[in-house]
Amino acid sequence: MYEKQMSAIAEGFRLVADSYVGQEQAVLGIIADCQNAMEAEREGAVGPWEKRELDYARIAVRDGFLRLALVAAEKALVVSQLPRNEYEYGLSYGRPQADDNDGE
Repeated sequence: MYEKQMSAIAEGFRLVADSYVGQEQAVLGIIADCQNAMEAEREGAVGPWEKRELDYARIAVRDGFLRLALVAAEKALVVSQLPRNEYEYGLSYGRPQADDNDGE
């Protein structure tokens, strides 16, 4: 799944290997394609972990960290394919989810 997007990310790494100059729009295009693919796969719903990574990727581009942006986009694709129990574990960084009755 997401072979086209993973190939685009690999190509993005090659594009920015020598210089970041003028590559911002190409990287933003890769990020947008990743989001579109996830939305199509999940009928418009992008999970919270993926959304956070895609937002982080766009911020990284804005701040001039194009490789970091590509890593975040790749991470979004990978986590979108995790089984629910692994997804929830990673989303909470292994911390148990808080109960509504904690502290009462």
